[in-house]
Amino acid sequence: MAHSKRFKTEAGASYLIKTDRNTILFDVGWNALREEPSPLQHNLRELGVALSEVDTIFLSHAHRDHTGGEDWVKANTFSLGNAQVDLRGKRVFAPVPLSYPGVAVTTIGHPAALLAGVASTGPIARKLFMGAIAEQALVINVEGKGLVVIVGCGHQTLPKLVKRLEDAFGAPLHGLVGDVYYPVPAGRLFAGGLDLQKRFASGDGFFSPITVDDINADLALLAQKKIGILALGTHDTSDEAIGYAERRFGDAFRRVSVGTPIRIGRR
Repeated sequence: MAHSKRFKTEAGASYLIKTDRNTILFDVGWNALREEPSPLQHNLRELGVALSEVDTIFLSHAHRDHTGGEDWVKANTFSLGNAQVDLRGKRVFAPVPLSYPGVAVTTIGHPAALLAGVASTGPIARKLFMGAIAEQALVINVEGKGLVVIVGCGHQTLPKLVKRLEDAFGAPLHGLVGDVYYPVPAGRLFAGGLDLQKRFASGDGFFSPITVDDINADLALLAQKKIGILALGTHDTSDEAIGYAERRFGDAFRRVSVGTPIRIGRR
């Protein structure tokens, strides 16, 4: 979903985050069609953001749709496009050991402060039908608001994520931005007639995928926390699930779309 036709969309995910002090690139998309430039690079140009402005890269987990493609995953690295661009001088954080030419990638193994007002939840492990995964989320302490957590896929599940935030950080949860893995009633990726997102990477396994009741329980948990903003994207969340959330949270809800800024805190 894009704000206008100027921007490209794809099955991968990436967020550009600006704090008072830092500019962070959260995940780097997929570029499944190997476009040149990649959708991420194209959209950065359309936004007028030079790579030199980005000082930090944060990778939520090592799946192809967040690290630039399957070939880069197999090589235990990542890329913003078809070729690995110069990232020297930038901080890079990942939840598993990765390498990148000319850059020391910091492996995050537990909740940790990264920058001024910015932290990682640390990786939260989960065993999926498709295999084990460890996903970290980015936490920003917004002055006068509380914690805003940026989530890549939400493989770790919302209850586990909320518990990690409560255990690791001494501030209230103000908002969540990203995806929380709600492919209900159906996902967006099919092969051989199988709903890959729903059957292989949600719920308690192939024969017990996530349900509407699970989603409603998660939304009730967020409502209990009295969050001020919930912004969901369509990367791993169905249009129907987004509708559930929008009806539940009303004015506090935002739809994530390429090219549309979401401002939290001071204007």
